[in-house]
Amino acid sequence: MHNRPNPSSLAALTSNSRCSRYERDGSRCHRPTRRADGWCGTCAGFRRPQKPIAPAGPCPAAPSTREPVVAATDRLPLTSDEAHDPQLGVTRSAIERYCATHGGDRATAEAEIRSLLENLIAAGTHQRVEGGAWRLLAREGFSLLLSPDAARVLGYGTVHRDRTYAQVKAGVPSRSRSRRRTDKGWVLALQDGLPVRFTTLVLRRFARDVLGTEFTRSTGKKVVEAAYSRSTHVQPDPPSNHAGRRRATDEAGLRWHFAYEPGERPAVIHLSWEPGCGPQAAAQEGGS
Repeated sequence: MHNRPNPSSLAALTSNSRCSRYERDGSRCHRPTRRADGWCGTCAGFRRPQKPIAPAGPCPAAPSTREPVVAATDRLPLTSDEAHDPQLGVTRSAIERYCATHGGDRATAEAEIRSLLENLIAAGTHQRVEGGAWRLLAREGFSLLLSPDAARVLGYGTVHRDRTYAQVKAGVPSRSRSRRRTDKGWVLALQDGLPVRFTTLVLRRFARDVLGTEFTRSTGKKVVEAAYSRSTHVQPDPPSNHAGRRRATDEAGLRWHFAYEPGERPAVIHLSWEPGCGPQAAAQEGGS
């Protein structure tokens, strides 16, 4: 007959567990952990040493995330306590989508989907979409799709390349950010305190096309101030989950492309001109 472990021996086993996650630079973490998910909660917490090359594909069995919302007054027939009820199913497609996005095994994926569901039931936005399915949204950029009777999780979605809900809530920076933010220190310093950020390429184009100058250290302050002043007239409302992109066009036909990420100030990542507007159009008129 096998001896059953007593509480003290279980505590010893738990305290001797080591974190199985990775830091942002790909190094393995070996800190001790008592958490059930195997994360120490101190390191970056990624399950893969490097972020995926391409984002996970769409979840084939779930309704489209673009499915229109219908007017409904009924409430979600599910409580937070029921998120971990074995009677509530999680489809294979939702689990596979989670694994493809974040790594890890199927059992861990299902457990974390249920944990996310618990949070979204309590504090998320609940929408009823055409066909009767439920869409649950977190402002941090995560979503779940449930069957019309809320008895199954049909799909999982996120705007994040490989960070989980727990990582985002813990403030773990994105691994994509280091490549995206290649702006030099002096360019970033010019924008300290502003509620919006401009990439170097945007500031160069604004300086050239709008101000008729070059974006340099000597002109930088003037360019940033002018770009910010003009952007305040066109800045759109952010997406409902504070993640994604928006585009707005000002009176002169200049298109401003805004990018949003939870916990970050919005960024202008691209400028373009409506057809027939901008310096190129003026040059064509002058030559005709």
